[in-house]
Amino acid sequence: MASVRDIKKDINFLATQIIIECFSFMEYSPVNNQENVLDIMHDAEQLRRNLLYKVNNTPENGSIKEYFRSVIDEMYETNLKLLDELNSLNQ
Repeated sequence: MASVRDIKKDINFLATQIIIECFSFMEYSPVNNQENVLDIMHDAEQLRRNLLYKVNNTPENGSIKEYFRSVIDEMYETNLKLLDELNSLNQ
């Protein structure tokens, strides 16, 4: 299992990459999609904050390994969803 420090780094890295993709999209796309892109950026930042909160506040009972696995799965699934939303704005 990855350390808590590595999980936090991954969360921050993926959120930053989505925000960078959003800025790139706004730079090279029509102006009419900017509000949607800003919403995606906001969702990415909210996801980052929520996941960091979950990592920093682990539950007292239950399996820690399963808890962190669920946080990691949520991180990947939600980031993919955000990227799909961003890619759908091209069409």
